[in-house]
Amino acid sequence: MMTGFEIPPSLGLYGDEKIASDILSRIWGKRGVFTCTVASTMTSSIPGVSDAGDTPELTLYTGAADAELLVNGKTTCIKGVPINPGGIPTPATLTKAALDLSGMQFFIVNGGCFVEPDIPYFYLGGKCGEKITTGHALKDVRTVYEKGYRLGEQLAKDNAFVVISESCAGGTTTALAVMTAMGVLKENLVSSSSPKNPKELKNRLVKEAFEAAGIQPGDLADDPLKAIECFGDPMMPANVGILCGAAQHVPVIVGGGTQLAAVMAAAVKLHPEIVGNFMQGTTRWLMNDPNSNMKKIMDYISDRIPILYVNVDYSESPYEGLQAYEWGYIKEGTGCGGASVGAIISSAGKVTAKCLVDKVHEIYKGIMDFD
Repeated sequence: MMTGFEIPPSLGLYGDEKIASDILSRIWGKRGVFTCTVASTMTSSIPGVSDAGDTPELTLYTGAADAELLVNGKTTCIKGVPINPGGIPTPATLTKAALDLSGMQFFIVNGGCFVEPDIPYFYLGGKCGEKITTGHALKDVRTVYEKGYRLGEQLAKDNAFVVISESCAGGTTTALAVMTAMGVLKENLVSSSSPKNPKELKNRLVKEAFEAAGIQPGDLADDPLKAIECFGDPMMPANVGILCGAAQHVPVIVGGGTQLAAVMAAAVKLHPEIVGNFMQGTTRWLMNDPNSNMKKIMDYISDRIPILYVNVDYSESPYEGLQAYEWGYIKEGTGCGGASVGAIISSAGKVTAKCLVDKVHEIYKGIMDFD
C-alpha cells in the first residue's frame, strides 16, 4: 500500500514506492501523449535472433507494420498483421486497445526503418541499423539524440506526462550489447519474444561485436552514445533524446521491456537529474518471465526508477494466439505495457485490465476476420 496514493488492482509496482506515488499523484486523471519509435536493425535478420516476425527477413518490416496498425488500423507494408512464427499476434493489438479506450493522443517516431511506414510520422534522421557484429551499427547518433531531445521538450509542453515506447525487432540483442559495453550488465538478463530465449546466440553475437569494435565490457561506461553507435539500434538515440528532453519538464513513462532498459541506462548517464521523474511501464508477462530479469536490470541501472506493470491476463481468452502470451511468447512490445499504464492513469482508473482485454478481443476479431 502506498501512502497518499492507492494503486488500482489493474496495476502492480516494483521499486521505489515514494517516487511512484509522487509521480502518479501529479499525473493521475490528466492528459498524456503516447509515442512509439519504430526502427529496424539488420541484426534481427540473423536467423534465430528474433521471433518478432514470421521469418528473419520479415522482422525488418515489424516496426513499420506495427506503426501502420496503430495509425491506420491495418497494415500495408506487409499482408496481415505482424505475427511471430506460431501465428501469435503483435502486442500492438493491446497498444491499440489502450489508445482507443483512453483517447490518448499518439505519434509515431521513425527512428530508422528498413521500409517506410505508410503513415504520418516524426523523422529524426536515423537509418536502418547495421548488424552489431560490424562493431559500427549506427551513424549520426548524436544528431538523432539531439533532435529527439527537442521533440521531447515539445511533447512536454501541452501534456501532463509523456509515454515513450518502441517497435524494433532484434532490440533485446542490441540492448544486451549496449548495456554490456556500458558495464551495466555482467550477465545476459534480457528477454526474448520466444519462450526459448536464444541466450547463447545473443552472447556470441555480442562477443563478435566487441571483437569487431575492439572494445571490452564496461569500456564505454561514460560514453553511452558511443556504445549505441557501436552496438545499438536506431530506436535508441531517438528515445534517449525524447526521454531526456521530456523528463526535464514532465513525468515520463518508459513503455517497454528489457529493450528500453538500454535507453534508461543511457539517459541516466547523460542526464542524471531526470531520475525521480520517470518510471517504466510494462506488462506482468515481462515481470514474470523466468528467462529474463527486468527487476535485476533495473536494480543495476538505478534503485530510483519504479516499474509499474499492467495486470492484463489472456488465460481466459477464446483465442489461442492471445493465450500464447500466458505461455511466455511476446511479453512486451510496441509500448503495449506503457500504453496500458498510460490509459489507466489518464482515465483515473476507469480503464481497467478487464476493459483492455475486452477491447483487444474486439480488435483482434476485426483484424483476423473471425466471425
